Amino acid sequence: MTMKSIIIAILVVVKLYFTTAAQSPEKKSFQISVTVENLKGPGKIILTVRDINQWVEYTAESGNGKFMVSGSVREPSFAYLTMKYGNEFDKAPRMKNITQLFVDNDVIKIQTKDSLNVAVINGGAIQKELEQLTASLDEKASVQKRQEVIGAFIEQHPTSFVSIYGIQNFSMDHTFSVDADHVEPLFQKLSPEIKNTLSGKELGKDIRTARETAIGSIAPEFIQKDTVDRNVSLSSFRGRYVLIDFWASWCKPCRQENPMLVKTFKEYEGKNFTIVSVSLDNSKVNWIKAIHKDQLTWTHTSDLKFWKNEVALLYGVKTVPQNYLLDPTGKIIGKNIPSAELGKLLEQKIH
Repeated sequence: MTMKSIIIAILVVVKLYFTTAAQSPEKKSFQISVTVENLKGPGKIILTVRDINQWVEYTAESGNGKFMVSGSVREPSFAYLTMKYGNEFDKAPRMKNITQLFVDNDVIKIQTKDSLNVAVINGGAIQKELEQLTASLDEKASVQKRQEVIGAFIEQHPTSFVSIYGIQNFSMDHTFSVDADHVEPLFQKLSPEIKNTLSGKELGKDIRTARETAIGSIAPEFIQKDTVDRNVSLSSFRGRYVLIDFWASWCKPCRQENPMLVKTFKEYEGKNFTIVSVSLDNSKVNWIKAIHKDQLTWTHTSDLKFWKNEVALLYGVKTVPQNYLLDPTGKIIGKNIPSAELGKLLEQKIH
């Protein structure tokens, strides 16, 4: 997955995942001014900040190319700044109008003649560290090469929040999941001080979750309510192959996968296989309506807590769809299997 596609994917996911910005005594204020000299008509900027474990979105509009955004973060935080104008307000931002920065308890000034990808960002030492890291990373390089580059950066900057960002960015795939085998050696290069920050602790937790849900591990047990409020436990399905399917009624890619999932379920339902779907919905009406419309005739659970779904948090799920395939002992034998390939895998496993 290239850096460009990762950026677009994050910005799409954030539309569903963002938290409205709010002041709190624990947070530090920041202020960002943006000047676009050649922007003569109405424009809009969107600042998308990763504040520890949540994405927070701030917006500002202007008719003269001068924008001001203010907010707060708990720690120095990585962010994307995007700009839209003309007939682009309801479209994805152009790559030339996306830039990266770190926000902190400070005033940041950004200036450009037209597009954001050539903007000059006056953001202090931590911004320079981010620019140093991104300049050294070749998005076309192999995973091993990128790991070496990030490892070298961390050795020079073991106390930097940019080092944490580098680890998170390196480990990211289309599911935004941590690859523990690649991430943990880099994490160990960080100083004890940065590991003990909120961001460092969150990354450490993500690594532990990745280990606990790795292929070959016994899937973490959970109990959650079904559509009629009965408790459903994962362990009650021992003795069968089980697909834990994370989805939501509002997730278009999930709904697109469902017809093939239905086909596979019908084919293998009588062959020691079942599905347990965990929904990240927050509306019971929408959840049940989607189940009936898509004809999903297997077990469904949800606590209707949206991205705070307790099973999703237990498994480190940061986007949907995602899935885990378990063998009859409860061991994870596959992850994020495309629905079109699930039947082939089951054919190999079930005799």
